[in-house]
Amino acid sequence: MKIKNLAIIYGDKTTIKNGVVTYHPTSKHISDGRKFEKANEANSADIRTNQNFSQGIVKFKFKAEDKKTGVLILDDDNWDAGVSYSTKTFLIRDHIRQKRDESGKFSQFAKNQEIEVRFELFGSNARLFVNDILFCESTINNLSTPLTFRITSNGKVVLYDIEIESVKPKLFVVMQFSDEYNAFYKDVIKPISEEMGFECVRADEFHSSTPILTDIMKSIKESSAIIAEITPDNPNVFYEIGFAHAIAKPTILVCDRNREKLPFDLSSFRTLFYQNSISGKSKVESSLRKYLENILT
Repeated sequence: MKIKNLAIIYGDKTTIKNGVVTYHPTSKHISDGRKFEKANEANSADIRTNQNFSQGIVKFKFKAEDKKTGVLILDDDNWDAGVSYSTKTFLIRDHIRQKRDESGKFSQFAKNQEIEVRFELFGSNARLFVNDILFCESTINNLSTPLTFRITSNGKVVLYDIEIESVKPKLFVVMQFSDEYNAFYKDVIKPISEEMGFECVRADEFHSSTPILTDIMKSIKESSAIIAEITPDNPNVFYEIGFAHAIAKPTILVCDRNREKLPFDLSSFRTLFYQNSISGKSKVESSLRKYLENILT
């Protein structure tokens, strides 16, 4: 979807016409530093679209007449991605964990050269492409927020051809494959997840030639959260939960009340207990909706 409905949140000399953003600096003299990527500084502009972004692909093009330029997609409190004015590199930056992946220099491009940027975010797996070349790859956690751009530069910048391809957030389900738990997946987890707007998948639904563990690790990374059924002591399930926790993936643990005691390492995590009965089915459905709603918001 091509984006043409944009608004200037900050930027006195910035204009928008037919989906094309034209930025002019207020002052010709600004020094380096992260503070100049804040929207309250004279030589920055924030442009917001009418589309929320949670998962999928954002594409845009820009031209800059000055090599001291930053053009970022951002969730101001959590992350940003693009070319940074302060570091003069292409990066994906996680503000919460104070972590960033960066490469390349903006100075390698000529003034007013057309630069095409593609940002992909599936689950927590983020990748930044510049002119179809992968520059950065990192892990971030994202909520659904208005798609916003921040331009910081000493010269004119034109931002255009903004597109967004949104996808449903994905849930990856980890559990033992047996008749009892297959029924719980098909009758409760999958229909409630889809009702809440998620794509819900399990490892036995893969149809690829790649090693199964590779598919599982990729699916966990690309999911918004995982749901793990931990009633039986299943090493595969615990391994996949450990991997999800290691990359700070939101995890919903579910367990039959008949289990007497949780493993020590999992006992401190909030767990959704259910009763395998008609009334228990209704209660776990209601609780699961609330958990998934929290993930979405």
